[in-house]
Amino acid sequence: MSDRVYEILFIADPNLGEPEVDALADQIQGYAEKEGGRVQKVEKWGKKRLAYTVRKHEEGYYVLLVVEGRGALVKEVERRIRVTDGIVKFITVRVDEELRKAERRKARRAQEEAKRKAKGLPRPSPAESEEVSL
Repeated sequence: MSDRVYEILFIADPNLGEPEVDALADQIQGYAEKEGGRVQKVEKWGKKRLAYTVRKHEEGYYVLLVVEGRGALVKEVERRIRVTDGIVKFITVRVDEELRKAERRKARRAQEEAKRKAKGLPRPSPAESEEVSL
């Protein structure tokens, strides 16, 4: 079975400073790499207001990691996140299926555009393409 792509989003305690949040992100990244995963991207979104109160916090530091690996990697990383102090909430989502669908749609649009150009037809307006898709 091939490796899959996962997004791990966690919210760190807002009382932590920027260096502590960076250390937490590095720690989670280390967990993933130790389990044989490959971290593709780390995005620090900064401090944001939460939609609802979580563990008496109104805001938190958001950090997104895009990791490539096997399912066992996710299980172990989540287990370690649960016992890590400073993380208020987290979620892991498998995104490789959506990426594949998006690539197929993009390729299909490119083929349609090439056919349209070959026939010399103008590109449809956004209003026309909405009518067709309905």
